[in-house]
Amino acid sequence: MIQTLLVLDDQRLDRVIATHAGSQAGLQATGVATIEEARARYEDGAQFDFVVLDLSLGEQDGLEALPLIAARNRDAVIIFASGFDIRVLAASQRLASSLGLQVGGVLRKPIIPARLMDMLRPRVTLLQAPPDAGQGLPQPNQLRAALDAGAIRPWFQPKMSLHSGAVVGTEALARWLRPDGSLVPPEQFIPLAETGGMALDLALAMLHQSLAACAQWRLSRPECWVAVNLSPTLLTEPTMIERIDECLKAHGVPPSALVLEITESAAIPDTPRVMELLTRLRIRGVGLSIDDFGTGHSSLLSLVRMPFSEMKIDQRFVREALSDRDSRKAVRASASLGRELGLNVVAEGVETAQQAELVQDAGCDVGQGWLWGKAMPLRAFERFLGESATETSAA
Repeated sequence: MIQTLLVLDDQRLDRVIATHAGSQAGLQATGVATIEEARARYEDGAQFDFVVLDLSLGEQDGLEALPLIAARNRDAVIIFASGFDIRVLAASQRLASSLGLQVGGVLRKPIIPARLMDMLRPRVTLLQAPPDAGQGLPQPNQLRAALDAGAIRPWFQPKMSLHSGAVVGTEALARWLRPDGSLVPPEQFIPLAETGGMALDLALAMLHQSLAACAQWRLSRPECWVAVNLSPTLLTEPTMIERIDECLKAHGVPPSALVLEITESAAIPDTPRVMELLTRLRIRGVGLSIDDFGTGHSSLLSLVRMPFSEMKIDQRFVREALSDRDSRKAVRASASLGRELGLNVVAEGVETAQQAELVQDAGCDVGQGWLWGKAMPLRAFERFLGESATETSAA
């Protein structure tokens, strides 16, 4: 089934750019300039899977369209397009959520097609996955069974020093392998774990397996650490510190070999309990990384107030930095901020040598991306470690 996109923007150029990007992402895209035109589409029976909504519509504002969308098109994913400051954007997202609408992100103006496609494509793939290829969307009982059976395992993507070229760490990424060898996309089962009360079980499964693997490779590569994703929903879990301590002790891995990447599924709660948990982890020596800095829920306030040791610059900025001046400035500004705060700065999404040179010149410390390797199963990562050690010693 072809998915559909409505672009509500009074600027013709932005409307054309957004509809074209939607078409490139595999959607049937329609553009309108006013709320009245959008209402007419709904009165004709149209429904849309995605709505790109400009917050400034000439004499109207985009928020006036939200009740219409909530009444006629509640299942739509809203992407706000705006040049307003972060507080206006955050308030707009809260208003949409209060109306029962799902917000898929914020698109800064002027609209860059690649950014819009990055927002759309994962969801389009999810919605259009053929039943025989994906065997349907996973259900909570299937996820529970997969966790119990150990079918969800970490795959490892290398992290490289931009100064020495050596492997310094890896990110453990959850992969659900079916008995037939096919993979369930993470964007399908990770949100299911968070909404289905299995986020802690998934996190612990990833921690145990990742730390067990780390213990083995540290016998020959003691400098190589592992990063594991942690949902913000677990930052209020009362037993989280004890659970992490147990995992580290069970596998004989020092806290300094573990980095917890706080993922972007929700805003990081700014509460005394969360502050205490993060601070106690840092006192123990566990690294803390704020993931995808510059987008989503990550914020300057969280970066300044909370005891992070690492900042990861969002891959969209890195990928567009060579061709887009504003993205290049965002990479440089983020790296400069990270250095000022004494953080380790990681650039993810590095796919070419030119991008690697750019992020190194910007002041990033570590690179991650397809230039060095995609996420791979443990045995393949161990071979990669061995080969990289040989190359480094030969150099």
